[in-house]
Amino acid sequence: MRIRQLAWLALLTLLAGAARADDLLGPYVGAAFGKAWLDSSDGLISGFGSDKHASEIIAGWRPIPELAAELEYINMGSETGMTSYQDSNVPLTNSASRKGLTAFGILYLPTPLVDFYLKAGVARLRTQVSTVVGTCPAGGDCPPLANPIPVDSTAVGLAGGGGVMYRFRRLELRLDYARFAAYGGNPYLATLGLTWAF
Repeated sequence: MRIRQLAWLALLTLLAGAARADDLLGPYVGAAFGKAWLDSSDGLISGFGSDKHASEIIAGWRPIPELAAELEYINMGSETGMTSYQDSNVPLTNSASRKGLTAFGILYLPTPLVDFYLKAGVARLRTQVSTVVGTCPAGGDCPPLANPIPVDSTAVGLAGGGGVMYRFRRLELRLDYARFAAYGGNPYLATLGLTWAF
């Protein structure tokens, strides 16, 4: 008797998930905001930069419940800050930014309450990084350094991530994470956003 009840519960769960996923079919648009780790590098610094004002604009199409295609414009933001050269007292003024376009294929794992998803694709990101070498304080450990050539590079790399989505009528609330292969590092973007399904 208990096995039969569990079987019915599993069947109802699957049917509820499938029915809910069918309602999501079609195009959608949205926006999201969050935090990015820029992970920028040039000749003197590496792993520099984070921004709490990252954003993305989303346009997608879900032809079947399990799959979707999505384009995103992402702006990971920018940061300017002071660091010092490794094992020295030489001050460095650094600035970095990343932004660009991404294309993802999305695999949904529908459930009755939320949809979990995985995504993979490519990103075309523009990376800008610059470092200005400051004046070393008197008596400090001061190796001779010159300003590195500023980075202004646009490159295509792989991207991947995942998230979870909750739907209320045509609105979808989503928590998303994506990581990118980009010039000089592997930045990531974590966002909370809304999409509207047509």
